[in-house]
Amino acid sequence: MTTATSKPVASFLLSDKLGLGCGCLSLRPLRSKKALLLRPELRRMRGGVSCSAVAAPESLLSEDFLRGLGGFDGDIMSVDDSDDEDRNGGVTGDELEVKRLGLPQRLVESLELRGITQLFPIQRAVLVPALEGRDIIARAKTGTGKTLAFGIPIMKKLSEDDAARSSQRRLGRFPRVLVLAPTRELAKQVEKEIQDSAPYLSTVCVYGGVSYTSQQSALRRGVDVVVGTPGRLIDLIKGNSLQLDEVQFLVLDEADQMLAVGFEEDVEVILETLPPKRQSMLFSATMPAWVNKLARKYLDKPLTIDLVGHQDEKLAEGIKLYAIPAATSNSKRSILSDLIAVFLPNKSYSIIFDINEPIYH
Repeated sequence: MTTATSKPVASFLLSDKLGLGCGCLSLRPLRSKKALLLRPELRRMRGGVSCSAVAAPESLLSEDFLRGLGGFDGDIMSVDDSDDEDRNGGVTGDELEVKRLGLPQRLVESLELRGITQLFPIQRAVLVPALEGRDIIARAKTGTGKTLAFGIPIMKKLSEDDAARSSQRRLGRFPRVLVLAPTRELAKQVEKEIQDSAPYLSTVCVYGGVSYTSQQSALRRGVDVVVGTPGRLIDLIKGNSLQLDEVQFLVLDEADQMLAVGFEEDVEVILETLPPKRQSMLFSATMPAWVNKLARKYLDKPLTIDLVGHQDEKLAEGIKLYAIPAATSNSKRSILSDLIAVFLPNKSYSIIFDINEPIYH
């Protein structure tokens, strides 16, 4: 059985100054139990992991040392795909099956083609109140499947609306869904998740640092879903390329990170342009004062769904984060080589991030 997201299981921070590290890696299960991906969990780290990492003739970190860090055993690379009551908050597997949720058949088929047959707890918790039209504040850690938590109910409603229309969707139509994300990486990930899950919907991802032309052309042709970063959205609104008069659904994804990257003013400007009659969903791992202010001002009697509680850490359940001291750049390279050799099986994949540029392994 495949669930509706992939969960990283470990992150490694290599640094000669812990807290100002050179890079962060996480082991993330893909569709196969044996296929793993290394990806960054801390995107704003300083320094870098050398791209010339090669197997060291003498290991600085033995396998026993790495396993002695805790949380790793012989089965660490095998993710148990069975659903138990502890993992799903007492919900049985049948209740989480996508085909039993009353979704439009073509949406179910699209999800099943992606291997998505069951929901994670955050997705199930959000589904019913979202389908009822409630505004929602959802606290969930990164890696818990937030995108499909808001994506599935929205895609269901759009699919049903389109099926009820007697005519084809018009060219040049205004978007019905607006998703705000703090970074281009997250925006692209969210847009791809929606497009892959509902390919019959038209989506566009807008973000800065690239030409306006292709984004403006997509908007002129007409779209159902716009996913973007606040800065580029503001530019498109000011240039009359983006009209938000018909937005029915607003999603603020990782709202606390909007504050961290300085988007608070832009976010509020965008929200002021939206129709007052809409459904709004806010997802955030933490609830700083500004996020609470947004919720009070722009959400209508929201339902709060909290899967974080009083836990301090923001990592998703099942992730282990390790800080490994490294005195020099050479030792970082050797440690990195050992991590790959010990924890990645044959025919696995990794991405090593050096400051801003990924190096694929």
